[in-house]
Amino acid sequence: MIVDVHTHLPTHRNAVPDSDRTTENMMRSGDNVSMTNSIADYLRAMEPVDKTFAFGIAPRPWLSERELIEGSGDLAVDGKNHNDVAAELHRAAPDKVIPFMSLHPMDPKMNDEYDRAVGDLGCKGIKLGPNYQDFDPVGEDAFKLYARLEADGLPIVFHQGTSPMRDAPLRYAHPLVMDQVAIAFPELRIVMAHLGHPWQVDCLAVVRKHPNVWADVSAQFYRPWSFWNGMQLFHEWGVTQKILFASDWPVTVPQDNIDGLRGLNKFARDHHLPGIPENEIEGIINRDALDALGVE
Repeated sequence: MIVDVHTHLPTHRNAVPDSDRTTENMMRSGDNVSMTNSIADYLRAMEPVDKTFAFGIAPRPWLSERELIEGSGDLAVDGKNHNDVAAELHRAAPDKVIPFMSLHPMDPKMNDEYDRAVGDLGCKGIKLGPNYQDFDPVGEDAFKLYARLEADGLPIVFHQGTSPMRDAPLRYAHPLVMDQVAIAFPELRIVMAHLGHPWQVDCLAVVRKHPNVWADVSAQFYRPWSFWNGMQLFHEWGVTQKILFASDWPVTVPQDNIDGLRGLNKFARDHHLPGIPENEIEGIINRDALDALGVE
């Protein structure tokens, strides 16, 4: 089974009008990424995988009108938010899409939205980006949310590592912060996105230490030296079995990530570098993230 544990939401129910199309060129270091996509675009991109986790990122309560992932469309309208969109995407492909919620720990209505997202919308986990959302991931508000998630057995996908957003504090997304969270909540299942790039060595130290902490491999292949370096570190430390497959759609698509993983050893040969065992690479691609994270 191939599970993509890191996909963002489409913006449009149907085909995107030309007037709505937007692109972004910072995330992939100069490559243009389409930030406006339809449900059909999403499902077409997800054809190579069996299951996906789909989520938005809850805005800062003091900037509630601002989209944290650029690109507006017709899905989040009429009072609907990103959690409603995740549920609608699930309804479009119920055997494939697993909806995740996103909340902001400093939102005074957080617990009500938690109840609605889990109870009414059927969300099975949560995505948090403390740097994007500008909250302290080891602060009191965040710890109250983690305690509830741990009690309910719901996993967290955390954005980890760098970001081009100037007002997103990097210290909130450094992998070593997750060590403090995992110590406080040892039963909480955590996914550290992007191998914590460019701090892969700190990411591997945390996932190696904590049984319920994992990393995802999303959005790595297009920086091949950094990708090989991070994967070689995980291999040398014996923790590639703690890596989950992911794409970070729409920044990349699953097939490119699969091809990138399977192309790592060609890159190594071309540059006279040590390779990574093929069984470890295939293990990442085919790892059952549902079982690892306790997602029904």
